[in-house]
Amino acid sequence: MGVRAGLRVIAVAGARDGEWLRPLGVEAVVPRDADLAESVRALVPGGVDAAFDAANLGAVALDAVRGGGVFVAVLGGGPVPLRGIRVEHVWIRADGPRLESLAAAGLQLRVADVLPLTEVAEAHRRLERGGLRGRLVLRP
Repeated sequence: MGVRAGLRVIAVAGARDGEWLRPLGVEAVVPRDADLAESVRALVPGGVDAAFDAANLGAVALDAVRGGGVFVAVLGGGPVPLRGIRVEHVWIRADGPRLESLAAAGLQLRVADVLPLTEVAEAHRRLERGGLRGRLVLRP
């Protein structure tokens, strides 16, 4: 959605995910195993204006933000603010109308699998193993 808002977007992802992200308008993909701050600052000297951390990277992602920038944490509390960086928190909550507007705007969700709610234990095991390419959806 950032690209649609006119923002330059740099993503942190697995090597195979670039094929999925670039058509969405992502300018560059930093590999998960790379030094995040160093890689981002090579692309944007001085650091990015803002980081949206949906992977709970915390301080690792904060180091890619320029002094005085903004860091948005989706999971957990976020890192300690440094260098005048404002740390914001977005708490996930049910919001049907907002989700509908995102879907209408073309938000693409990546679903690895849909499981019945009775298989919640299996879903947790799969998440713990890692390597999923997308999210697991539990269906009542």
